[in-house]
Amino acid sequence: MSQEGPGDLDRVFKALGNETRRRILRFLAQRAHYPYELSTMLGLTPRGVFKHLESLQKAGLVEREHGESELGPDRVYYRLNVQFGLSTTILPDAFVVRLTRHGRTGRLVIPQGFVIPEARPDVAAVRRLLRELGKVNRRLTELDEERMRFTSLRGKIIRQIETIMDEAQWDEESCQKVRTLLDPVRQQMDESIEEEAWTNTAQEALRLFERMFSGRNQQLKKKESSQEKEEEFVVDLE
Repeated sequence: MSQEGPGDLDRVFKALGNETRRRILRFLAQRAHYPYELSTMLGLTPRGVFKHLESLQKAGLVEREHGESELGPDRVYYRLNVQFGLSTTILPDAFVVRLTRHGRTGRLVIPQGFVIPEARPDVAAVRRLLRELGKVNRRLTELDEERMRFTSLRGKIIRQIETIMDEAQWDEESCQKVRTLLDPVRQQMDESIEEEAWTNTAQEALRLFERMFSGRNQQLKKKESSQEKEEEFVVDLE
């Protein structure tokens, strides 16, 4: 059964850190393959391919399935087991890992201004396909650049909140609670659900600040009251 997202990000990052495993995923993104077929395509031994497939399976990225073969016994095929986008952005004041789930509707909504040209065996059809592919690539680049700008802005806003906590001399445990609220691995949800989730997050963060500021003000009042009691007043009677 395919999943919408990975279950263990640490294993996913480890699996994706190997170039051969990334190549295997590119092949499996097109269709299911059996190990010997992959070993031929990659120029590796079947044993080596099995080890990489095992790592991908442990990360929850691929799964095995049995399929018929016209040339002999049934084969074990491997196919992708997830549908998600994973992006990591590292900037000054910002480290963001974002998991975007892909809705399994089976329906592709083509953005306005884009088309999927017909596949015909002639040069004109290939030219149209390449032209449309170029448009899509340019748009993806624009979206990546926009994501970087907003991630940078996000990091600077969070830095301002960190400054407030520093100036208030919060303890590390309280600061970590706020960081966990504001900077988790974000999963993209339906727009209405995501808006509601952020509203709840913001309210919880505000409550933490209210409690901390309230406690700090009470401590200051107690300190001022104590200082007033300890002060000596000298009255000149002359």
